[in-house]
Amino acid sequence: MDNKFENNSIRGPINSWFFHTISGYMDVLWGKSKKELFQDHPETVVEIGPGAGANMRYLKRGTKLIAIEPNIHMHKNLRKTAKKYGIHLEIKSITGEAIDLPDNSMDFVMSTLVLCTVENPMECVHQIRRILKPSGQFVFIEHVKARENSILGFIQNLIHKPWHWFFEGCHTNRDTASLLESAGFRTVSMDTYNHYSPFVPIIPQIRGKAIK
Repeated sequence: MDNKFENNSIRGPINSWFFHTISGYMDVLWGKSKKELFQDHPETVVEIGPGAGANMRYLKRGTKLIAIEPNIHMHKNLRKTAKKYGIHLEIKSITGEAIDLPDNSMDFVMSTLVLCTVENPMECVHQIRRILKPSGQFVFIEHVKARENSILGFIQNLIHKPWHWFFEGCHTNRDTASLLESAGFRTVSMDTYNHYSPFVPIIPQIRGKAIK
């Protein structure tokens, strides 16, 4: 499989600025859920696709964050955010399908609104499971495919192409819930819900933990 990630010189900087700018609003939308999911994290955390660093505010000062972030245009804001929250940052400019960490080496991996974007989500999830220690946790918040024949599903399909282009590969209608349930984790606990916001295509969401 080709794990090359194409960094777009126009959309990349725009998205980095956009996500850095709306970090506070993202906290309003997802802060409560993220605090609950991340509250017991260990000293070292792996994050798949941290973007501009929106999740660092929920980590303890002094945490080591291994950031799997192939979009080089996000790195400047990642470093700024790490400095602001006292996070020891290690950036790996690789995709989630090509994580170069050893088997059974990590206690905690997280991703939020990321599995919609990776090119091969099943391979990415297999990589996450591979690097987790036995009983290690993968915590997630993801937007997902809406119910069949619903208004939200119609909107997701209608807007998919421009959304996918602008947000550099994001799928509005990916069935990530089924993917996680079939990925071989020992247990998967998941809430399915509608999270209403101006970002209509991503209203259907899941959140939870998968234990190796």
